[in-house]
Amino acid sequence: MNILLVSNLFPPDIGGPATYVSRIANDLHRRGHSVQLVVCAANPALGGAYPYPIQRISRRIFMPLRMLIVLAWVMWYARHADVVYVNGLEFPGILGARLMGKPSVLKVVGDFAWEYAIRHRWTDDGVDHFQTARYGFKAELVRRIERWYARNVDRVITPSFYLKRIVAGWGVPPDRITVLYNALVSRFDGSVSRDEARAAVGLDGTLVLTVARLYKWKNIDTLIKLVPDLPAGSRLVIVGGGPEETSLKALAVETGVADRVVFVGSVPQAKVALYLRACDVFVLNTRYEGLSHTLLECMDVGMPVVATAVGGNMELVEDGVNGFLVQVDAREQIVSAVKRLLGDPELRETFVQRSRERVKDSSWDRLVEDTEGVLDQVARGGR
Repeated sequence: MNILLVSNLFPPDIGGPATYVSRIANDLHRRGHSVQLVVCAANPALGGAYPYPIQRISRRIFMPLRMLIVLAWVMWYARHADVVYVNGLEFPGILGARLMGKPSVLKVVGDFAWEYAIRHRWTDDGVDHFQTARYGFKAELVRRIERWYARNVDRVITPSFYLKRIVAGWGVPPDRITVLYNALVSRFDGSVSRDEARAAVGLDGTLVLTVARLYKWKNIDTLIKLVPDLPAGSRLVIVGGGPEETSLKALAVETGVADRVVFVGSVPQAKVALYLRACDVFVLNTRYEGLSHTLLECMDVGMPVVATAVGGNMELVEDGVNGFLVQVDAREQIVSAVKRLLGDPELRETFVQRSRERVKDSSWDRLVEDTEGVLDQVARGGR
């Protein structure tokens, strides 16, 4: 197949979507397919070398003009494509495919309209309430655009059944939505001990970890506020960057816990694994989640998990069986769960073993094969 991949994120960008797009492109190329990418980049000159062509568009270009440039490149490369696989830049990607009469597949990892509305402070509602409520003109316009492009692809891929239900609510027929769970890009081989990982990241003592893009809906502020209630001497380690970073650092100072909160910032994916290995408990206090790559990695590495009972988290974590599920921002629940895991080695080990059993079939090769099958079916004209 000739496959055109479109994405807003690609290395050196970090995070699950960037990692996924680069790896799926590599493996589709390795399987003999012709792969072309159209991506946005903070600095197109720092892209690195890949065995397939990549068209990079600078994010520094004014957004409306940037989208027009993306549309033009998508139309140009779609001429020779059998299928267009869109992982971001959805509107120009899907519009370009339709204008060129090419079949397309869209991967949906979250509700972009809701995220956009939250970032611009148009609403503070949860993602589930957002699906049926009504808002001002700007929020409704973004939502209409999102639903237009989701309805105008030949197939939608979601990483969880939770997101499949969300997308079906946008008017996409359920039989055009395929659930392909996220998979571990690489398996933990046990070659790095906890002490070695701690030495590598320069941390010691009792460490509670969270890894997230620092957006409002990740609710990192609540984790900072509960640090005084954690066991004496323990620290909260925050891996990730984002627009809330400055305000979160200020909050740590205001709360008097700046010396117990470690802001790591954005780090390459390989180093994230070291933090997962080095710390004692992982906490995810997000308001919503499609299906977290980081939770999968925690479960594989052997990091006990405390996560909110939202979205795809509940498809990975069973409360009291392989981790703890808590309500969003429930400080007492979070603190209690963390203390139980820190103080009960036997419970920790039980959760670790059950989590590893849960993700043992999380095969990246199978995900690539299933994705290849969807792309091939759509390229041959089957919805």
